[in-house]
Amino acid sequence: MFKIFAMKTKPTTPADEKIEQVINILFPPLDLHTDKNGDKFHIDYSIDTNLEAALMDLEDGHNDAASQKTIRNCTDRIIKVRQLLEAYREIDNEAKYFIADDLEGDDIEKIQASGGQYR
Repeated sequence: MFKIFAMKTKPTTPADEKIEQVINILFPPLDLHTDKNGDKFHIDYSIDTNLEAALMDLEDGHNDAASQKTIRNCTDRIIKVRQLLEAYREIDNEAKYFIADDLEGDDIEKIQASGGQYR
């Protein structure tokens, strides 16, 4: 019997290199550590895990410096990916303001009526 191993190939094109960079920025490898009791544990630096942990803290009422720092660091990493991918949006020069929304279909009229301060 032959064992089949998933071989990670090296990026071969500029697009492959960018994908590899995005993966490393958003989903870096786990770190394996051992605590003082000899128990092994991983540290996950992935963007989704960090945002989920910060959200859980906020939902539990802990709007502390650590949660804010986690969200800021995640935002900075997303900005790095945007820059890497050159994923900029064209803004109309005549627009007076813009609204950040989560694609879940918030009531735009309420946001507009409040001057963009809808919560």
